[in-house]
Amino acid sequence: MNPKYEALFTPFKIGEVEIPNRIVQCSMGGTTLFGWLEPSHFDEEAANFLLQRAKDGVGLVLPGMQVIRDTMGRKWLDSNRQMYRVLKPYMDEYHKTGGKLFIQLAGGFGRSMAVTPWMAALGRNDLLNKLASPVVDVQYACASASATPNRWADNFNSRPFTIEEIQEMVWHFGATAKKLREAGVDGVEIHAVHEGYNLDQFAIANMNFRTDQYGGSLENRLRFATEIVQEIHRQAGDDFPVSLRYSVRSCTKGWRKGAMPYEEFEEFGRDMSESEKAVKILQDAGYAFLNCDNGTYDAWYWAHPPQYMPDNCNLEDVEHIRQFIDIPVACAGRMDPVKAAEEIAAGRLDAVAIARQNLVDENWVTKIRTGHEEDIRPCIRCHKTAPRTCSPWATPCTWAAAL
Repeated sequence: MNPKYEALFTPFKIGEVEIPNRIVQCSMGGTTLFGWLEPSHFDEEAANFLLQRAKDGVGLVLPGMQVIRDTMGRKWLDSNRQMYRVLKPYMDEYHKTGGKLFIQLAGGFGRSMAVTPWMAALGRNDLLNKLASPVVDVQYACASASATPNRWADNFNSRPFTIEEIQEMVWHFGATAKKLREAGVDGVEIHAVHEGYNLDQFAIANMNFRTDQYGGSLENRLRFATEIVQEIHRQAGDDFPVSLRYSVRSCTKGWRKGAMPYEEFEEFGRDMSESEKAVKILQDAGYAFLNCDNGTYDAWYWAHPPQYMPDNCNLEDVEHIRQFIDIPVACAGRMDPVKAAEEIAAGRLDAVAIARQNLVDENWVTKIRTGHEEDIRPCIRCHKTAPRTCSPWATPCTWAAAL
């Protein structure tokens, strides 16, 4: 193996769980282990894909996000006992690879829920929504901290969650984590203060106008996220590690107005000064790992950076925020593994989170280990007109830099 990659293959700990190396597979749509919006079920196709990534040597695999309550049918994720019975032997097989697996759980989408015209019309009509709610409850699926405009549909606002609904959801996070631990899962990750999803909408002042204990001060706006980790530890144990998917900055200028890397702008969402305080609150609540990038659904290209975004576009912010906490931190977003190894070796970063490369080449980690990185199939991080010799491992990728 080329020595420049060595730092990627050193172990580290999330809580009491040792991760064999510094490579994390981010959650991706289509890799959900229990379905997604539809009623929960064990997805054998996704399970095989995730197992193959662990066999290749990815240290920590995060399956696609699981909503704690199905959008269709409205069943809680902890209610399907058969699913967890099937999961247990799968985890026994998974652990033979030496890798670890955390399930990513989410409280829903809130105003970021992609709604079709008929869904928006249904959500605006209380009577029709109530009649349809046994199958699909649009108002619940889009419920948020406050009545805020939907990201995708004009003239449709989210309704505020009630305190009872929040506390019910918190309990089910704990119940789900307990069942996951009993099935052999190594930990969970909460898709919370990230990307403008539901729990992030509670955290952002300009999306949360509540006057109860879940609104107002930063501590109150983070209460939903902090109660979740505390309930998970209460039900699943203090030694069951809980990771947090975290956006350092929202990178937004207003509703549906994202900011670009070169812009100077006034932050509409979470800015760096607030983030410095937020990460300490979240660490003290019990989160053991931060899986970081930037952005919201109003600035989606920070969390899902296409070709025109710079390499390592979130790294500077993630490394800055790491200085304010003691728990390990990973960075996602067009990450160059060579640069990530350098930063890990220097003690400025703890892990690198990579998604698309795991779709493109199922053996990319093995090719690094065996000194055949020139054979790695590149992902779309490089420009489509680049020659086949263009590699995502180049530092910098001149084709990407030219965009």
